[in-house]
Amino acid sequence: MAQKLAVRGTKLLIQVGDGADPEVFAHPCLINTDRSFNLQAETQDFPTYDCEDPEAVSWMQREKVSLSGDISGAGRLHEADLAEYDAWLRDPDPRNVKIAVNATAAEGGGSWTGSYHLTQFQITGGDKSTTIEVTLTLQSTGEVAPFVAAA
Repeated sequence: MAQKLAVRGTKLLIQVGDGADPEVFAHPCLINTDRSFNLQAETQDFPTYDCEDPEAVSWMQREKVSLSGDISGAGRLHEADLAEYDAWLRDPDPRNVKIAVNATAAEGGGSWTGSYHLTQFQITGGDKSTTIEVTLTLQSTGEVAPFVAAA
């Protein structure tokens, strides 16, 4: 049996669109150490009653009512990206973002795309032996398109 090779973490890219037509997506250098993508479903809970035994303990039922996506990123400060991220945080409009697994289809490569607001942008520094670090959070607004496998 052939050994399955894992896809390196550096293959997960958060790519921000430039707003042009056609839109071009690029991976900002600022997100260079850690990144994560999370899809989640919000649910509404309600108990299901047993009509034949109303005193019985009810099982909880859940219905999905909404979906959303969050992105977290971190890295060393890249000065060229600083003004752009400050502007994005202040901008009331979202930007298109592509979450790409930069690998072949056989390795699980592909992407999701959606509109995101930059909702958190933190810069931290330390003493002279450290570098300035950045963390950020993006939250989806509207639909995040289903996963599209790499060509």
